[in-house]
Amino acid sequence: MGHAQAFIMEFSHLLQMVLPFFILGVGAGAFLESKVNVATITKWIGSGPRAIVSSSALGAVLPGCACATMPMAEGLIRQGARLSSATAFVMTSPLLAPQTVILTLGMLGPEFAIARVVCGLLGGMGIGFLVHVLEQRGWVSQPAIEPSTPCCHTEKRPGFFKSAWSISKKLGMYLLGGLGIASALTVLVPPSAIPSAIGHRPLLSYVIATFVGIPIYICEGEEIPFTHTLLSLGLAPGPSFTFLLGAVGTCIPTLMFAKKILGTRPMVVYTIYWALFAPLCGMLFSLII
Repeated sequence: MGHAQAFIMEFSHLLQMVLPFFILGVGAGAFLESKVNVATITKWIGSGPRAIVSSSALGAVLPGCACATMPMAEGLIRQGARLSSATAFVMTSPLLAPQTVILTLGMLGPEFAIARVVCGLLGGMGIGFLVHVLEQRGWVSQPAIEPSTPCCHTEKRPGFFKSAWSISKKLGMYLLGGLGIASALTVLVPPSAIPSAIGHRPLLSYVIATFVGIPIYICEGEEIPFTHTLLSLGLAPGPSFTFLLGAVGTCIPTLMFAKKILGTRPMVVYTIYWALFAPLCGMLFSLII
């Protein structure tokens, strides 16, 4: 069998496996995005340390696209949310967008999906409380919000079908690209290549997974077929989970928007925090799976 035929068969297999979950996830994301009301949400979040937990929970149920969450983060700050709460919200959202959690369940299985939810919530709350402490000590400060923002901010929320189409275009393009790259890697990379490269040094696999996953640009959803391919090529579940968290938790557009909305220092704190948190989650995941 030639490489081209093998690629088409692998791509078709992955697409058939993920497509039902993709459609379900887009529907869930579009429903939430079209019904969100910032004023109602700010009242629900409350204030004080409890607001960090509330903000993390909020980020877990909203669509993870930066253009959807960043204007809302700005709105939260405008209506009195502290830097710690906004940081928890911004950093939880790309990890736990409904469509990506559903895709993780469909493509990687329930263990990965549950671990993603648990680590995403803990990670968001953890960075929120860390920023809270740093703010009290004067190392970071409440950002100054300008009168307008350049990112997709409109007064009227999009309708369900318009939102579904928008999410499909943004997520679908990257998902198909991810499936294509994943299929090519599966066909071209020998099954023993990754285990042989890592050898019998398991800690090295976490370091590689962290520092490969963090800087590269992977949009929400694209990390899932990448992780599936790493697993199929022989990388252990723990380092694969580290890659999944690191790749999407520090998505470059998210960091760029975070720098603008939250400030430079909170962005630096988060990058360092996630570079330590992602491999720790992977190690714990490898012990319980």
